[in-house]
Amino acid sequence: MIINIATGPWLPVPAVQGGAIPRLWQGLAEEFAARGHDVRILCRSYPGQPQTEVINGVQYIRCGGMPQSTNIILDLLKDFFYALLTFPTLPPGDILVINDFWLPIFAALRPTTGKVVINANRYPKGQYWLYAKTTFFAAASRAIQEAIAKEYPAAIHRMGIIPNPIDTCIFSPNTQPKLENKEKVILYVGRIHPEKGVHLLLDAFSILSQQISTVKLRIIGPIKENQGGGGELYLRNLHSNSKGLNVEFLTPIFDVYKLAEAYREADVFCYPSLAEKGESFGVAPLEAMASGLVPVVSDLACFGDFIQEGQTGYFFNHRRVDAAKNLSEKLALAIINCEADSTMSIQAAQKAKEFSYKQVSELYLADFQQLLATESIG
Repeated sequence: MIINIATGPWLPVPAVQGGAIPRLWQGLAEEFAARGHDVRILCRSYPGQPQTEVINGVQYIRCGGMPQSTNIILDLLKDFFYALLTFPTLPPGDILVINDFWLPIFAALRPTTGKVVINANRYPKGQYWLYAKTTFFAAASRAIQEAIAKEYPAAIHRMGIIPNPIDTCIFSPNTQPKLENKEKVILYVGRIHPEKGVHLLLDAFSILSQQISTVKLRIIGPIKENQGGGGELYLRNLHSNSKGLNVEFLTPIFDVYKLAEAYREADVFCYPSLAEKGESFGVAPLEAMASGLVPVVSDLACFGDFIQEGQTGYFFNHRRVDAAKNLSEKLALAIINCEADSTMSIQAAQKAKEFSYKQVSELYLADFQQLLATESIG
C-alpha cells in the first residue's frame, strides 16, 4: 500500500518540540514501512529539518506550517489557509490519514489521494457533517467514538476504535531493583494548564503532606501559552499555593529517553485532568503505566479504556465539591499499596503492552486493507 499521513501545520515531525500526536504517527509510520508499505509523512517545515528526507524507511515531505496560538478562531483561519495551500500538493496514494481540521474536506477534491481516514483524537465540536466524503473515522477511544456518533450518526458505519500507541520499547519498567528512597515521588507530566487540574493536584498534595510527610510532588510540562500551557500568571499562582510544600516544577522534557527515565524515577503517577471534552485518550498515563507506575486519574471516560479501578490504577471523582480530598485519599492508597505490593505496578505495565506501536499498527493496517478490499469488490 501507499500510505500518506498528513499531520497538520502546528508541530514538526520527528517531534523535536514534543507532542504525543507527532510522536505516535512517526512510530506507526515506521511500523508500516517495516512491513513493506510505501509511507510518507506530510508535515510542517521547521528550522533544522530538511524539506525532504528518509528516516527509518519513511519519507518526510515538509512544507508550510506555523505556530499555534491561544486563539481558536485565529487558529482555525490559519489552518484553513494551510489546508487550502496543501491539498493541491497531496501525492497519489491508497490511504491518506489526516490529523487536521480542514484538510479532510479539501482532500476529498483529489480522488488520487486514496481513501481518506481521519485520526479522531479530539472531541467533535460540530464539524463532522463537513466530513461527509471521509471514508473512515479512527476514534482514539470509546468516548470519542460515542461523541462522534451522537453528533454525526452518518459516521457510525464508517467508524472504529483504534487507540493511541506508545513506544513500549522506550517506556518500560526498571530492569534493576529500584533503590529505596525515603521520599515517595508523585509525578505529573503534561501541560501546566487549569484544564489539566494541576491546581487541584496541589490542593490534594497539601492535604496528603499532612498525613504522609515523606512525599514529594514533581510537575513536568510546558507553561508557555504557545506550547499549550496556562501562562506565567497561572504558574505564579501555583508557586504561591505550593509554598512550604515539597514540590518541584521542571521544564518539559522532549527527549523520550529522558522522559522515560523521569517516569521510572517516580513512585506514583497522577493525571487530574478536568477537561470533560478535552481528553480524547490519555497518552501520559499510559506511558507511566508502561514504565511501571500506578496511575491516579480523574473520572473521565477515555481513561476507562486502559485503567481498571484497583487493578491497573485508581480513579478519583473530580466532580465532587471535595475533589481535592478525594484525590488525596486515592494518592495515599496508591503510595501505601506500591510500598506493600508491586502487583498493581506489574499489571499496569502488562496492560500498557497492549498499546505498542506494533499492535496498534496492525489494527490500522487491517482496516486499511478492508477499505481497499471493499473498493475492489464495489
